[in-house]
Amino acid sequence: MASAGGLKTVLLEERVSLGGQIYKQLGTGFVVDPKIARLGKDYDRGTELINAAKASDATILTDCIVASIDGMGITFSVGESQTQEITARNIIIASGAADRAIVFPGWTLPGVFTAGGAQTLVKTQKINIGSKVVFAGSGPLALAFPSQLSGYGVNLVQVLESGPPPQATDIVKILGAVPGNIHLLVDAVRYRWNMLRKRVPLAYGRIVVRAEGDGCVERVVHAASDKDWNPIPGTEQIIEADGLCLGYGFSPSVEALRLLGCELTLDEDLGGLCVVIDENCKTSVPHVWAVGDGAGVEGVYVAMAQGKIAAINCLLEEKKVSQAIAQKQIADQQKKIRQKRKLVRATNRMYRFGDGAYSLATESTIVCRCEEVTVREIDIAMHYGADTMSIKSLTRAGMGLCQGRNCQRHIAARIASRTGMNVKDIPMNTPRFPLRPIPLGRIADSSVVSEKFFTPGED
Repeated sequence: MASAGGLKTVLLEERVSLGGQIYKQLGTGFVVDPKIARLGKDYDRGTELINAAKASDATILTDCIVASIDGMGITFSVGESQTQEITARNIIIASGAADRAIVFPGWTLPGVFTAGGAQTLVKTQKINIGSKVVFAGSGPLALAFPSQLSGYGVNLVQVLESGPPPQATDIVKILGAVPGNIHLLVDAVRYRWNMLRKRVPLAYGRIVVRAEGDGCVERVVHAASDKDWNPIPGTEQIIEADGLCLGYGFSPSVEALRLLGCELTLDEDLGGLCVVIDENCKTSVPHVWAVGDGAGVEGVYVAMAQGKIAAINCLLEEKKVSQAIAQKQIADQQKKIRQKRKLVRATNRMYRFGDGAYSLATESTIVCRCEEVTVREIDIAMHYGADTMSIKSLTRAGMGLCQGRNCQRHIAARIASRTGMNVKDIPMNTPRFPLRPIPLGRIADSSVVSEKFFTPGED
């Protein structure tokens, strides 16, 4: 839309192919012949969108690592090339989200998968994740994903939904949100019917408390949970399984927005740490917009509407479209967002996130799997500094490849529980360059020479 409106547009895409998680395409080198095979409506829809993007005048760079953002300057590397920098007048950040990690004893055992990881293996690579698989999670994901897994041939022996079962009042609210959401509700009915047809058992108000096994998952232990997802003592049950798929939602990838200094807030129902945006998707930093799950997890349809709103605003800022036309187009997209949010409010009682998920770990549980830091080590470090940065310095928790994306929120929750502080008042780790792991050779300055240590041309 931005390119079609006359703006010089550059798209920096981290994946090797376009499409994201929902409209995920096969990797480079694979071709799908529609006369022979179909990969589903999401794949087809993704193909349409990708073809439209490629047909535009936008410059599209895939396999791109954005190393840093400094003001309106963006440093990035494409493939194995050296980093380069571009300067933008407007930046739209659609950084997406990652699976929200839930820490409990045994979560690091082989055979435990997040929903996104399992989807990549099963859907894209046709790899089964176990002969007897348990799915545990909450929200629409816990309805859609088990149905999809089962459709791909995965033997699901149990689905555990942490939230409560629907009541008559919930159904009434959902029916009131039908306008603009009929396709989502039809999908939900279809997902539930598929599970009933394949006799996949679904239990409400249950949460995984630990995974057990000798070197890999062999048993999944779950318990009844209260409204805040705290396990209820004496309600534990054991399921024999060699696969556990976790779908407790997603967390926005806000690293780039933090580097830019955008205002953030904590909203667990939107994934945790989110960026503050207005109805036009503007952040607190001028000329920076945040859209999609990277701003706050609200799903693909909200993301698409927000992307269009941001693009129209960029056109408006550059005087490429009239105020009247822009406002009408923006209003149409904002209406779509309001409709989607009405459905979310209708399901809030069932699908709200429970903070009890952050208190499942025991003292010996690894919290930071990159650096293998346990809860006990976090507690000891807290005596010398009850903040995430001090704990990072003392234990290395958050210094690994994920840069705290999995463990940081759990550490903050532990600090809050031990000190009585509100978790919203606990600052997260200071964002650092680079945003993603990148080979040192790609960011090295060839003008810097040291006869003792390195010379230009060396990798």
